[in-house]
Amino acid sequence: MEVIQVDLDSEISQEATIALGNFDGLHSGHKALIEEVVEMAKKLNCRSSVLMFKTHTKNTTDGISQELLTSRSQKHDILREMGIDIIYEIEFTKRIMRMSPEAFVTDFLVGHLKAKGVVVGYDYRFGFKASGDVNTLDGLCKANNIALSVKKAVTYDDEAISSTRIRSAVKEGDVKLARALLTRPFTIRGKVVPGKQLGRTIGIPTANILYNANYVVPKYGVYLTGVTVDGKHYYGATNIGTNPTFDEQGIKVETYLYDYEGDSLYGKIIDVALLDFIRPEEAFDGVEALKARMDKDLSIIRERIAREEFTK
Repeated sequence: MEVIQVDLDSEISQEATIALGNFDGLHSGHKALIEEVVEMAKKLNCRSSVLMFKTHTKNTTDGISQELLTSRSQKHDILREMGIDIIYEIEFTKRIMRMSPEAFVTDFLVGHLKAKGVVVGYDYRFGFKASGDVNTLDGLCKANNIALSVKKAVTYDDEAISSTRIRSAVKEGDVKLARALLTRPFTIRGKVVPGKQLGRTIGIPTANILYNANYVVPKYGVYLTGVTVDGKHYYGATNIGTNPTFDEQGIKVETYLYDYEGDSLYGKIIDVALLDFIRPEEAFDGVEALKARMDKDLSIIRERIAREEFTK
């Protein structure tokens, strides 16, 4: 898979089918689009691609910092696994925001990116002030003699799957619902960094990872997790929060790995998949009370691992 940086003036020589959207989370609905764009490419004898903005469009259109579900590297991994040939990455600028629907399709997608076909969701909007919809796109694709596929909503429990719905589930600690909507666990990817090593002093060493401030923050508390280190999988007990017992600042993601016997984790990039919510974060009256509660958490998680069929 290639990752190609483009702008509105880029000239691409190879034809491709292109999936359009924000693709935050790459959930079940997004996957339907990806599968379709891959199949369309096979039929049209060209490469499959995704046009992906480097930042969420709402950062520019609404002036907010959208809470994200997936990092750039996670998106790349998922798209590679799904068989995408090319990811076109582009900055969502005011110049793009002000483009007419006609200019976006005719000049950019067809003229510069050599689109042979386009795949979008049923609610796709584009162009200045979101003035273009799927009907607009249909007319423009016909005028430019390129294929178009519009995918219907994918639902779960009779409600459309969306990134907004998944963010809400993560914030509420409902990681089982988030997993059902994503078709994989909500996963935090980060670099292991030195902490205060309080866990080590009470016999429960943890791996601490930096949490990207741009991403959705799960409900504070303790989770049963699946942890990937150097391609190997372990179960973990992860605390997400602010460590109120010690009055610390900032979000902490601290994970105890069951049965890990490897080398130091410092500097490694690890994936922490949230599998089950154990309890909310709470403050304790000192280290001994904290240790007693952590010992109980570890025992509860070990029992759930033995009792239920969790996939790491």
